[in-house]
Amino acid sequence: MTGTGRPAARLRDAVFGPSHADVTAQIVIILVAWVWFAINLRGPVGPAVLGWVPNLCSAVLAGAALWTVGTDARVNRAAARFWKYMGAGTLLVGVGSVVRGVQSIGDPSGRIGAVDGAVYLVAVLLEGWALLRLPLGLDSRPRRVTFLLDAGTVVAAGALFLWQFWLRPSLEQDSGNRTAFLTGLVTLVVALLALFAIVKVALTGSSTVDRAALRWFGLAIVVGALASAPEALLPAGAPSPSQAAVPLSCLFAVFAARRQRRDSPAGDTAVVPRRRRAFSVLPYAAVAAGNVLLLFVMTSDDPQERLGVAVGVVILAVMVVARQMLTFQENARLVARLDAGMVELGDRERRFRSLVQNASDLITVTDADGILTYVSPGATRLLGLPAEQWPGRPAADMLYVDDVGEVLAAYERVIREPETPVVFQARLAHVDGSSRWAEITMANLLHDPGVAGIVCNSRDVTDARDFQQRLSHQASHDALTDLANRSLFGERVSEALAAGPPERLRVLLIDLDEFKTVNDTLGHAVGDALLVAAADRLRGAVRRGDIVARLGGDEFAILLEHADDAAAHAVIARIAAAFDEPVDIGGHRLRLAASIGVALGAVAATPQELLRRADVAMYAAKVDRDGPRIRHVDYAAPLDVPVRARATLERDLRTGIDEQQFCVVYQPIVALGGADLGAGGVPAMVEALVRWEHPVRGTVPPADFIPVAESTGLIVPLGRWILERTCRQAARWHDTYGAAAPRLSVNVSARQLQEADFAADVERVLAATGLAPHRLTVEITETATLHPSCVQSVHALRALGVRISLDDFGTGHSSLSTLQSCPVDEIKLDRAFTGTCTAPDGRTVAAAVIQMARALRLAAVAEGIETEAQARRLRELGYPHGQGYHFAKPQAAERIAELLAAGEALAEAR
Repeated sequence: MTGTGRPAARLRDAVFGPSHADVTAQIVIILVAWVWFAINLRGPVGPAVLGWVPNLCSAVLAGAALWTVGTDARVNRAAARFWKYMGAGTLLVGVGSVVRGVQSIGDPSGRIGAVDGAVYLVAVLLEGWALLRLPLGLDSRPRRVTFLLDAGTVVAAGALFLWQFWLRPSLEQDSGNRTAFLTGLVTLVVALLALFAIVKVALTGSSTVDRAALRWFGLAIVVGALASAPEALLPAGAPSPSQAAVPLSCLFAVFAARRQRRDSPAGDTAVVPRRRRAFSVLPYAAVAAGNVLLLFVMTSDDPQERLGVAVGVVILAVMVVARQMLTFQENARLVARLDAGMVELGDRERRFRSLVQNASDLITVTDADGILTYVSPGATRLLGLPAEQWPGRPAADMLYVDDVGEVLAAYERVIREPETPVVFQARLAHVDGSSRWAEITMANLLHDPGVAGIVCNSRDVTDARDFQQRLSHQASHDALTDLANRSLFGERVSEALAAGPPERLRVLLIDLDEFKTVNDTLGHAVGDALLVAAADRLRGAVRRGDIVARLGGDEFAILLEHADDAAAHAVIARIAAAFDEPVDIGGHRLRLAASIGVALGAVAATPQELLRRADVAMYAAKVDRDGPRIRHVDYAAPLDVPVRARATLERDLRTGIDEQQFCVVYQPIVALGGADLGAGGVPAMVEALVRWEHPVRGTVPPADFIPVAESTGLIVPLGRWILERTCRQAARWHDTYGAAAPRLSVNVSARQLQEADFAADVERVLAATGLAPHRLTVEITETATLHPSCVQSVHALRALGVRISLDDFGTGHSSLSTLQSCPVDEIKLDRAFTGTCTAPDGRTVAAAVIQMARALRLAAVAEGIETEAQARRLRELGYPHGQGYHFAKPQAAERIAELLAAGEALAEAR
């Protein structure tokens, strides 16, 4: 059940709710009280106690109404407390009326006694305390002093009237009665305090209580307080004026309660205080009333009465004069501040005018019809015409024709929503035909009489927009080729997949073959120029609307929308034709070669997945190195099998390095003219070879994992581990067998040599293991000599004393210039020439190599010797050392130690 369903709530809503039952009841009580008062004024009629019954009824109704306001949830806490105090005070007035009625049974005169006087006193104190607790709301000392003078004037006038019409007659009537004197004096003081509280509210108002409600209740207090004033003038036995005045006072209290309930804000929201008037009529009304009273007593025969009133009027005049002097001083200060403010305002106006006149921004004011009424001098710079030529013309004349509609929409919006400024960008038309971008802030000041127009501030943002567009272009395009970058290409692929159908979409991934060789041999400038040439030719080969992007390095991508296989192959054919034409760069005539992977769009595919598929197809195209210069492969699911296998191998390779699943074997390199290893011969050198003992797959051939290690960079940590392990083993052999111990050869890839600190790593390992640098030979491939960074590492190794061997000589980019520029100590004849050295047409290669080695004073080793005939022929040609399965397969370190021990024993036996 809701609160409105309770009996008490229903009664409250019925009496004090939207109906006027409470007002009607009060009016009825007033009529009854006034009729009774009028009848008894001529002479007592009936019991005197009946005259106080209307007071009791009206006070109960008014007190209940005020208390109900204090319990209303819509009234804020401060106002609720105030109205509860007022309700309690009003109820006490009713109680006092009951006491006074009871006393009238024994004392028909109806005069206030001690008990009812005490009750009235408590009621006045409660209501005065509530009024005094209301906030004063004065924020300066002059205003507080002015308030005290105004309030003092009104209170003094009230004291004068109370003395004249109530206290003085009462004292004369009860002459010699000390109790009556003290009671009257206390009552006067309390009445004046109540009057002060009323004046305080009347002069300053309240930020918590409704102003109209305060005025109604103030009127109720005044009526109630002045009710007893005429009592002394009435004949003995006449009814008290309070019997007629109190019901009227309670009616005003009910009006106050109804007004507060009607206009109460929700919760604790404060009443917005109204601006206080510069003056109040109350003090002047009080002085006027005092003068009227003075005229009234001038007819009296009592000189003391006239003197007392005259003194009171003089006091009122002095207080008003003091108040006026204070007002004059305050006005003088205000005038001085106003003068200073006007001077400052003038300065600000001049500064503002100077700012507007010299501002680079264009400031305009237009009327409601869009006609210019003011244009700042910025128009000369932005529009090319001086400011004085623009007023009276339509603002649209300033705009670029394509942007008029957008500006008109903003104009209509700012008219429709005047409290909201509009900010937008549009182009302004210059008289020379060009346009400038401007950021326009439009505000509606039609309501401001000083402006009466739409104010627009236009700031030139042309350079900023150009810079922003350049930044945006740079963020989405490759700086070298000006093609779309990976990010923009991914966005375009996503948009194409969303637009559909995906089956009509193709992604081409293009990788330039042998670009790294060009970059390393001819320099980065030539490489960059080659990339630019490739980008230009790709642009010319695609269709209108196709997207060409550089993904990074020498990798390009093309997005073909609305293309079938025939359209894609036609684009590839045009690319092949364009790449077939040589490129002249810096005196070098180069031809482009490329591997292309083609991926078909699919439902639910992502840009990343399409690029991955194209990448798989592109690597499949690279496998066919004997095919045409431009090779392409369309993606198919089986192509993922080697890719997944490679990914698995790479993952296992990382695990193998971490868990040291590798071992090293050593293949002897023997002197071709020496004793056989089985007959007491010992190896002159050993080549360290790595083997991977996979826990699941068993022994993995080096040809399977070395290319993966090199392409992923894992060859660097793996090679470091091999170098440390083999150098430590070679040092142990040397410590055991001395000069008979074999020298160590270790293979190093180009990827390892590209490490800036590779030579420092070798030096650290040699120092840690105690192996002499000249007992270590680093074998490098011929392609490593093409990289400048590799050659630098080779020079650093040679400076340490490490020997350099050129492995697989004759199969790569061998040239005499390479042997002269790279510090090589030894060359190793590739097994391809070793296998043909016994044939009539092949012996010349092996012979030529050994002759060149002798001429350059280089050591020579023949690799891959499988037969005795090969060994004999190479020995005849002059090769001092050889290695191969004819002599020994790769051996474990323990087997090499056995051979060394056997050789040492045989030497001792001799």
